[in-house]
Amino acid sequence: MRVYEFIRYQAGYITVLVALVLITPLCGLMFDCGCTWPWAGLESHCNIHNPQVVHQCPWCVSTFAGAASVGLAIALGFLASIVKNRSNHTSLADMPLPGRALITEVILSAMVVMAWRVSLGLIVFLIVAVLTGWLSGYVQDYPYFYFNAFL
Repeated sequence: MRVYEFIRYQAGYITVLVALVLITPLCGLMFDCGCTWPWAGLESHCNIHNPQVVHQCPWCVSTFAGAASVGLAIALGFLASIVKNRSNHTSLADMPLPGRALITEVILSAMVVMAWRVSLGLIVFLIVAVLTGWLSGYVQDYPYFYFNAFL
């Protein structure tokens, strides 16, 4: 059972790390504000640094909206990736096997469980980030939202 607990929390930490890298480019994509990848300048190209812009990025200009939206998205993504399954036997690594288990089967099973958990956490993160981003833009009357083109 310790292997499963280790996989759960490791998946949660990986989800948070990937979400922290993705949040700024997601901001730039949703609001077309200039935010980009951490290695390409992060928020240094955001429209909040331009005083002539009428509508500034909702997440960057409002500390509360940005922190609440991003914090909620990351927290729910983390919780989704570490949620405990209803079954006690969640993977081959935790199942009582007749005979000897091959170490490659255990490692492969652990990798599949890890990938599934991280994927679930990132999907929840993206859904919550997009919804809270739209809400932040709507409340602050921001004129551009990427996903409006599809609605």
